[in-house]
Amino acid sequence: MGKRQEIRERRKKIKRRQRLIMVLLVSGVALIFVALLIGPTIGQALTPVGDYVIKEFYQHPLVSGNTMGDPNAPVVIEEYSDFGCGHCASFAETTSKQLSEEFIKTGKVRFIFHSVGGLIGSQTTPIAAEAAYCAGDQNKFWEYHDAIYANQYQLFFADPRTDIMKFFNSFAKDLGLDTDAFQSCLEGGKYRDKVNQDEADARKAGVDGTPTFFVNGEIIRGAQPYEVFKQMIETELNQ
Repeated sequence: MGKRQEIRERRKKIKRRQRLIMVLLVSGVALIFVALLIGPTIGQALTPVGDYVIKEFYQHPLVSGNTMGDPNAPVVIEEYSDFGCGHCASFAETTSKQLSEEFIKTGKVRFIFHSVGGLIGSQTTPIAAEAAYCAGDQNKFWEYHDAIYANQYQLFFADPRTDIMKFFNSFAKDLGLDTDAFQSCLEGGKYRDKVNQDEADARKAGVDGTPTFFVNGEIIRGAQPYEVFKQMIETELNQ
């Protein structure tokens, strides 16, 4: 082999090596890019649901969907609430139970829950309302309602990256729901229009904060003490 031919062969080898290095570099960058795209999704799918609470629930009387109490009760209380509202959670865990014992179980009050949709500006709590309505298809609206409020911090405040759908599905399982039916309801948006209607009704009623209540049409703003509700109910009963 002549000197010139040897030089040409060496140059060809160098060029082949350079092309191979370039291909490997491009492939490596592509793999890194793909990993960045799908990595968070895979990680999220593999991440277990964090700690949450399923309390021992008190028995809500005469339940039908998002209502409880005698449909013919002389006093009707309508609540406009947001699942991300701390005062709403406080009402659900205290005053609501007292009202249930004294007035709802005894047939004097019918209680109706409405969400406020996206009225307060939350992007996630309307989905929680949809989940509760889906649980209502299996007669578990109020248990699911209580589960959301009991885990409010984990769902809406602990970590903005929280996959709340995992929590919602876990609640459904722990409450003994048909999880396939529940997921189909929630993922299919069965109650999206109802939640939007809740928001429209809240605006029409002049609701500008949560919780807001109407006792036979008379407004109570905020999570007022039990005595405020009791006095208004008794006034209505005496008329």
